[in-house]
Amino acid sequence: MHKKMSISAIIISFFICLLFLLFWGFHFHITQPNTQEKLKIALVTNSGENKKISIFNKKMGTAIGKKLNKRVTFHTISTTTTVQDMQKYSIIIGLHKKMLNNQELKNSLAYLYIPNELVSLKDKGLSNLSVTTAKIAIVSNLDYPESLTLSDIKLRLVHEPSAANAVASVISKKTRAAVISTLDYSNLASQNIDYLENLKTNQTNPPISAQSYYIYFNKNTNIKKTLISLQNSQILAKLSFNILGQDYTKQ
Repeated sequence: MHKKMSISAIIISFFICLLFLLFWGFHFHITQPNTQEKLKIALVTNSGENKKISIFNKKMGTAIGKKLNKRVTFHTISTTTTVQDMQKYSIIIGLHKKMLNNQELKNSLAYLYIPNELVSLKDKGLSNLSVTTAKIAIVSNLDYPESLTLSDIKLRLVHEPSAANAVASVISKKTRAAVISTLDYSNLASQNIDYLENLKTNQTNPPISAQSYYIYFNKNTNIKKTLISLQNSQILAKLSFNILGQDYTKQ
């Protein structure tokens, strides 16, 4: 009887000690300061932008932090607050060229080039942009195509809040064509078979350049070198292919 009680006491004592060790180890882990340096990253949100762009931007920020062995913290900022937020972060991802002044451009790199499409009705195609006087819809979050700026072409633009609105304006004949990203057009066409039957994309003269996305480094050359390393090692190319369906990291 005493022997059985002794064995039970030993077993109970063992479990009590085990629970104490587990509790102490967990408490020690959570109370230890994380000495890993932080990398404060801002992600710019653009109204109406394809969600896959945001996913890519966050994955790229994570890859930069991992390469630098820094603990990444993400913060979301809007296009309207970007200017005053410039100095608050180590990196700002998702900028358009029009958001940056000449000095800021020197501390920035383009990292993503999403092609634009000119979409029109099948029976009213449009190709020569240098002579058209028709109204053209463009999604508000897109920069005016640089290729048209360089060609000194000024289209009669109607700004629409989303790709769906821009395409709807073409279908309703409010506009002759619409400039939207290839990601958005593919997404819309996959959801609406009428688009495939009634719309087409056009090869234009001059060609419509891609939308460029920029990352701002706040004068940190190590971060800039890290991004270039990720570009050269094809890590960003693989991310683009996995998330966006193609490698859009090269112009």
